[in-house]
Amino acid sequence: MSPSPDTSVLLLGAGGREHALAWALARSPRLKNLYALSGSDAISDWAQRLPGNPALPEQIVAAAKDRHVGLVVVGPEAPLAAGVADALRAAGILVFGPNKNGARLESSKIYAKEFMARHGIPAARSQAFKTSEAAKSALKDWPAPVVVKADGLAGGKGVFVCSSRTEAAKAVDFLMEQKGAGPAGENVLLEEVLSGPEISALALCDGKNFRLLPLARDHKRLQDGDAGPNTGGMGAFAPVPVSKEERAAIESIFALALGGLRADGIDYRGVLYAGLMMTPQGPRVLEFNCRLGDPEAQAVLPLLKSDFFEAALACAKGELGEIRLEAALGACVCVVLASRGYPQKPEPAGKISGLEDAARDRNVLIFHSSTSARERDWSGGAGRVLGVSALGHDLAEARRRAYAAADKIKFAGKILRRDVAAGAPVAAEA
Repeated sequence: MSPSPDTSVLLLGAGGREHALAWALARSPRLKNLYALSGSDAISDWAQRLPGNPALPEQIVAAAKDRHVGLVVVGPEAPLAAGVADALRAAGILVFGPNKNGARLESSKIYAKEFMARHGIPAARSQAFKTSEAAKSALKDWPAPVVVKADGLAGGKGVFVCSSRTEAAKAVDFLMEQKGAGPAGENVLLEEVLSGPEISALALCDGKNFRLLPLARDHKRLQDGDAGPNTGGMGAFAPVPVSKEERAAIESIFALALGGLRADGIDYRGVLYAGLMMTPQGPRVLEFNCRLGDPEAQAVLPLLKSDFFEAALACAKGELGEIRLEAALGACVCVVLASRGYPQKPEPAGKISGLEDAARDRNVLIFHSSTSARERDWSGGAGRVLGVSALGHDLAEARRRAYAAADKIKFAGKILRRDVAAGAPVAAEA
């Protein structure tokens, strides 16, 4: 017998990740009411929208109290960096998302590197700089290719993989002199380029315990074959099969990270995301994020058999040790549809057609990143517009369904990669 609805939830955010979160939360029989601040027209299918800014702590506390919310779920990184979780916990409200100190693992790449070094977490070699002159001078001692990273939050667009020192110097100028990423680029990192396939490893954490979600892989570059500029993500798939030894090494990284957070006095409750490079020497951390990835969430959440609300609530209460997290068999592939000019100068996508036709396949889920609707007449904004996710018995079947649905959706200047999950292993995760 299913439990009766007993808890109201406030979801913070408005993008594709938050649409996927709303869908996952709404499936719980325990959910009484779901509110979204600020939400979107698409999210309103599952949640009542509330006006406001999700990165203003006092506003969020007031909204949670007014609606008698039992749990706040934080989608994007900006509210975490602004201390929203701290304010909610101080007000006695349960929250799925780390406090401001924990969120520094994402909001400052320099801090994250220092954290990894302090706690023995394997990572790429790096060097931090406060001036462009110092960074460009140091480039003489760095082998090419080299990665240039903005220290702060840059919406997934502060990382430059440079094939030459000249290209790297231009990236430093863009970030530090031209302020191309705003305050995020006031300090920069130079980082060695590692070789191997990447994995997005996401874990739910309650301060003491962690549970890995299905391992995913995203496609950061704009074009097929990993060509073109970095983006916020053009697609993702899950699960990524790994050996028992590789999985044990990944779990070791999370154990070290959670232990390091406790040693530093940080009670970390929420998602910890490790971007990993699977090198011949084992996994190395490229970066930590403090929330679900986008588009990884759109590939991972549909695979969960467990009640995501129950898992998020257990994290917030510090009771994740009592929860078993189960994933369904099969695979999920998410293909991102973006607007013309993305990511440098994205233009509004305008009128969207074909959504109903694409969604007729019950194995397809469409998550909206930047859309609006007037009486179900959908229009797309500038940037990433939609994520088309599809489930299948294996990656090949999920991929066929995702692209069949994506091809039914039309808007002017539509951009998508055609190689999401192409050639990916189809074996089940070990």
